[in-house]
Amino acid sequence: YNDAMQRIDNQNEEDRKIAHLVLTWVTNAKRPWSFQEMREALAIEPGATQLDDDNMVDMEIMFSVCAGLVVHNGFGVRLVHYTTQEYLNAIQAGRFPDAQTDTTRTLLTFLAF
Repeated sequence: YNDAMQRIDNQNEEDRKIAHLVLTWVTNAKRPWSFQEMREALAIEPGATQLDDDNMVDMEIMFSVCAGLVVHNGFGVRLVHYTTQEYLNAIQAGRFPDAQTDTTRTLLTFLAF
């Protein structure tokens, strides 16, 4: 998993941001997200008044930037293995310290649409 995270970190800023957001959402989700739900969550810009379709991420891009850590299995977007969840839970505070704040801002923006 360290190698996969290193591959993510070596990507350009935009791809790295997408990967970090996907990993944050999937790691903290209480249920698998549909692909459409994930696309919409990634497209939301905190403070926006509407969803901008130009911000929607293609499925191929979403999965490729996550370095094999995320899959779509027919039930939803999820981590590739339960040990991936354990790994990400262990590193989340250090790697994604603003995850809860960022997801809260995104959800509040969505509710204001």
